[in-house]
Amino acid sequence: MKTPRVLLIDDEVAFIKNIAALLQLKGYEVQTAGNGKEGLECMQNNAFDIVVLDLIMPGIPGMDVLKKIKENGHSSSEVIILTGHASVDSGLEGLREGAFDYITKPIKIRDLEDRILEADERRRLRTQ
Repeated sequence: MKTPRVLLIDDEVAFIKNIAALLQLKGYEVQTAGNGKEGLECMQNNAFDIVVLDLIMPGIPGMDVLKKIKENGHSSSEVIILTGHASVDSGLEGLREGAFDYITKPIKIRDLEDRILEADERRRLRTQ
Protein backbone atom coordinates (compact mmCIF):
# COMPACT_ATOMS: atom_id res chain seq x y z
CA MET A 1 0.00 0.00 0.00
CA LYS A 2 1.26 3.45 -0.97
CA THR A 3 1.92 5.86 1.89
CA PRO A 4 -0.16 9.04 1.79
CA ARG A 5 1.20 12.40 0.63
CA VAL A 6 1.21 14.69 3.68
CA LEU A 7 1.24 18.48 3.98
CA LEU A 8 2.20 19.89 7.39
CA ILE A 9 1.01 23.47 8.00
CA ASP A 10 2.35 25.00 11.20
CA ASP A 11 4.22 28.17 12.12
CA GLU A 12 6.49 26.32 14.58
CA VAL A 13 9.38 25.71 12.18
CA ALA A 14 11.39 23.34 14.39
CA PHE A 15 8.27 21.29 15.11
CA ILE A 16 7.30 20.74 11.47
CA LYS A 17 10.90 20.08 10.43
CA ASN A 18 11.18 17.35 13.07
CA ILE A 19 7.79 15.81 12.25
CA ALA A 20 8.54 15.96 8.52
CA ALA A 21 11.92 14.27 9.00
CA LEU A 22 10.42 11.50 11.14
CA LEU A 23 7.59 10.85 8.66
CA GLN A 24 10.03 10.86 5.74
CA LEU A 25 12.15 8.23 7.51
CA LYS A 26 9.01 6.09 7.58
CA GLY A 27 8.56 6.51 3.82
CA TYR A 28 6.03 9.34 3.65
CA GLU A 29 6.24 12.06 1.03
CA VAL A 30 5.99 15.23 3.12
CA GLN A 31 5.86 18.91 2.31
CA THR A 32 5.80 21.72 4.87
CA ALA A 33 4.30 25.19 5.00
CA GLY A 34 5.03 27.77 7.69
CA ASN A 35 1.62 29.46 7.60
CA GLY A 36 -1.88 29.16 6.19
CA LYS A 37 -1.26 31.24 3.07
CA GLU A 38 1.79 29.17 2.17
CA GLY A 39 -0.15 25.96 2.83
CA LEU A 40 -3.01 26.99 0.54
CA GLU A 41 -0.49 27.92 -2.16
CA CYS A 42 1.09 24.45 -1.85
CA MET A 43 -2.33 22.90 -2.34
CA GLN A 44 -2.92 24.88 -5.55
CA ASN A 45 0.03 23.14 -7.18
CA ASN A 46 0.00 19.71 -5.51
CA ALA A 47 -2.43 17.04 -4.43
CA PHE A 48 -2.17 15.92 -0.82
CA ASP A 49 -3.95 13.00 0.78
CA ILE A 50 -3.56 14.31 4.34
CA VAL A 51 -3.12 17.82 5.72
CA VAL A 52 -1.92 18.23 9.31
CA LEU A 53 -2.97 21.73 10.30
CA ASP A 54 -2.23 23.98 13.26
CA LEU A 55 -5.02 26.29 14.42
CA ILE A 56 -3.18 29.33 15.75
CA MET A 57 -0.90 30.88 13.13
CA PRO A 58 -0.13 34.40 11.96
CA GLY A 59 -2.03 35.55 8.90
CA ILE A 60 -4.77 33.09 7.99
CA PRO A 61 -5.95 31.15 11.07
CA GLY A 62 -6.07 27.37 10.81
CA MET A 63 -9.89 27.19 10.94
CA ASP A 64 -10.08 29.50 7.90
CA VAL A 65 -7.50 27.34 6.12
CA LEU A 66 -9.65 24.27 6.82
CA LYS A 67 -12.72 25.99 5.35
CA LYS A 68 -10.79 27.05 2.24
CA ILE A 69 -9.42 23.52 1.77
CA LYS A 70 -12.92 22.08 1.86
CA GLU A 71 -14.36 24.83 -0.38
CA ASN A 72 -11.64 24.98 -3.03
CA GLY A 73 -11.86 21.55 -4.58
CA HIS A 74 -9.57 19.80 -2.12
CA SER A 75 -12.39 18.05 -0.32
CA SER A 76 -10.74 14.68 -0.98
CA SER A 77 -7.87 15.71 1.32
CA GLU A 78 -8.41 14.66 4.91
CA VAL A 79 -7.45 17.30 7.46
CA ILE A 80 -6.10 16.54 10.92
CA ILE A 81 -6.03 19.52 13.24
CA LEU A 82 -3.00 19.32 15.52
CA THR A 83 -2.85 22.19 17.98
CA GLY A 84 -1.30 23.31 21.20
CA HIS A 85 -4.31 25.57 21.84
CA ALA A 86 -7.15 23.09 22.19
CA SER A 87 -10.67 23.92 23.27
CA VAL A 88 -13.96 22.08 23.09
CA ASP A 89 -15.44 24.84 20.92
CA SER A 90 -12.64 24.82 18.36
CA GLY A 91 -12.65 21.02 18.32
CA LEU A 92 -16.35 20.89 17.57
CA GLU A 93 -16.08 23.62 14.96
CA GLY A 94 -13.20 21.81 13.25
CA LEU A 95 -15.13 18.56 13.06
CA ARG A 96 -18.23 20.40 11.79
CA GLU A 97 -16.12 22.02 9.09
CA GLY A 98 -14.91 18.64 7.89
CA ALA A 99 -11.73 17.85 9.80
CA PHE A 100 -11.05 14.14 10.22
CA ASP A 101 -9.67 14.56 13.72
CA TYR A 102 -8.67 17.15 16.31
CA ILE A 103 -5.66 16.32 18.44
CA THR A 104 -3.40 18.20 20.80
CA LYS A 105 0.34 18.76 21.00
CA PRO A 106 2.54 17.26 22.10
CA ILE A 107 1.95 13.99 20.27
CA LYS A 108 4.12 10.93 19.82
CA ILE A 109 5.11 10.34 16.20
CA ARG A 110 3.60 6.84 16.32
CA ASP A 111 0.24 8.27 17.44
CA LEU A 112 0.33 10.87 14.68
CA GLU A 113 1.21 8.22 12.13
CA ASP A 114 -1.72 6.10 13.32
CA ARG A 115 -4.08 9.07 12.82
CA ILE A 116 -2.62 9.75 9.37
CA LEU A 117 -3.17 6.13 8.34
CA GLU A 118 -6.75 6.15 9.71
CA ALA A 119 -7.50 9.38 7.84
CA ASP A 120 -6.00 7.94 4.65
CA GLU A 121 -8.14 4.81 4.98
CA ARG A 122 -11.27 6.96 5.26
CA ARG A 123 -10.14 8.99 2.24
CA ARG A 124 -9.59 5.82 0.21
CA LEU A 125 -12.99 4.39 1.13
CA ARG A 126 -14.73 7.67 0.35
CA THR A 127 -13.09 8.03 -3.08
CA GLN A 128 -13.69 4.46 -4.26
